[in-house]
Amino acid sequence: MMKNTFDLKKIGTISILLIIGFLLGWIIFSGTPPEPPRTITEHVEDAHTDEDGNIIYSCSMHPSVRENEPGNCPICGMELIPVSNNNVQAGNVNELVLTNAALKLADIQTTKVIREVAVQTRRLPGKIEIDERRMSTLPSHVPGRIEELFVNFTGEFIKKGQKVASIYSPVLQSAQKELIEVSKFKEQNPSLYKAAKNKLRNWEISEAQIAEIEQSETVMNEIDINSKVEGYVIERMINVGEHVSLGSAMYRVADLSKVWVVFEAYESDLANIKVGDQITFSIDALSDNRISVPITYIDPVLNNQSRTIGLRAEVDNENGLLKPNMLIDGVISSPVKNKNPQLMIPKSAIMWTGDHSVVYVKNQNREEPTFEFRQVVLGQRIGDLYIVESGLQEGEEVVTNGTFKIDSASQLAGKASMMNQNPDGRKVSTGHEGHQISTNTEVIEVQPIPSESMDLFKVQLGNVVDDYITLKNHLVASSSEDVQSTARNLIQNLKEVDMSLLNHDDHMIWMDQLATLNESVSNIESTSNLADQRTHFQSLSSALIESVKQFQIEGVFFQQFCP
Repeated sequence: MMKNTFDLKKIGTISILLIIGFLLGWIIFSGTPPEPPRTITEHVEDAHTDEDGNIIYSCSMHPSVRENEPGNCPICGMELIPVSNNNVQAGNVNELVLTNAALKLADIQTTKVIREVAVQTRRLPGKIEIDERRMSTLPSHVPGRIEELFVNFTGEFIKKGQKVASIYSPVLQSAQKELIEVSKFKEQNPSLYKAAKNKLRNWEISEAQIAEIEQSETVMNEIDINSKVEGYVIERMINVGEHVSLGSAMYRVADLSKVWVVFEAYESDLANIKVGDQITFSIDALSDNRISVPITYIDPVLNNQSRTIGLRAEVDNENGLLKPNMLIDGVISSPVKNKNPQLMIPKSAIMWTGDHSVVYVKNQNREEPTFEFRQVVLGQRIGDLYIVESGLQEGEEVVTNGTFKIDSASQLAGKASMMNQNPDGRKVSTGHEGHQISTNTEVIEVQPIPSESMDLFKVQLGNVVDDYITLKNHLVASSSEDVQSTARNLIQNLKEVDMSLLNHDDHMIWMDQLATLNESVSNIESTSNLADQRTHFQSLSSALIESVKQFQIEGVFFQQFCP
């Protein structure tokens, strides 16, 4: 019984294997070819083709390259990719069309161009200072020797009429004797009596003291000096036993019931600041206390060292919380251009290419996502926004996220982009004019790079390094205007660096560094804020240090590190 069961199982297993074998044989030898693997061409939807129907391939780094078969870029060696037909419109060369999928993948975001009153907000450092008009000097009105001080230290508060010192004075004793004698004949000679009393009054002897001298007919050896002002002693200039002359200063006293708040503003900020504007400040020591006061005075002279101008306001200090020399942080908001509404766009929408600026504007009349390359003229920066002088209209939408992705797609499609378009619309030099590349990849002729070319390139890059060092010195001196001027020179020298003088590998390295250099120095030139300039200077330094190392610029350079 056991043997028969085993035989039946064995026969069943063999039958199943035979059936599977017949099926595999039919699939392999039936003459039906297997589906071929999909080529790169079949993975490209709506690929652009030439007149013969061949797909056109291009380099993402060098859009001028056009080939009719896949391969590597003859300039940089990158893999060529198909040019999408969606990006090749026969009409406007400034417009780029994307698919909805590409739009979502690139995370493109737009913002409407707004028109409103531009309000510039600036943060100004400052400090509390003594109101100079509330400072007084307590002098000695009579020559003599200080016998006793009743106000002994700096910072002590003096009330008006308070006794501050006692003085011994021989001339004062003589004047007292004279008063005592003439008072006996005041009825017969009132003018002489009056003159004797006035002499004591001129020495700031009080009426009570004069009356006491006259009535007692006793000469006081020491006379008390009383304060005619009220405030805090900010300087004591006498000691017990010192001799003082007529008019000698004994104390300097400041009334702190009102103080000045003094701020430092950069000269570039003054165009929109005027007397009467409100400025709000806070003090680190009083974190919950924010005070808003009007500007009462603007210095007429610029500080040559800091390149700043002082702004001043007055504030009550009856509670005494504001101490002279306290550091404060002020904020002032003021409208620009006479409070007229201005067109404004976010900073993130703008791409700077040397001396001009470009944006991508969404075409709202197209069903497909279409973006137009457009040059704009910018005005003043207002925080994270820029005023637009020309090139845009209110309500248009500009790309604020994904701008460089759109620009890269435009370059790939041979469209207008920040790297191949001049302000007048002409195509710019890409540095490959010395390379002769045919449209057929079977014929590639590249001009050799002589050694003299590298020497010339080093000279040109050396001019950039010289401007960079000058820029660094101006930043050390905190000269914002000189920094901007030098940045403009540096931009021009970067344009004069001829990348066609380099061989293939060096050419690609320089292109990578050039993008960072251009962006950093353009950002430095576009702002007058020293803190922002120094931030952009860091990325400029990193890129230039790598370039100096790579191309071995002659000279001795020190890379400094801040501890």
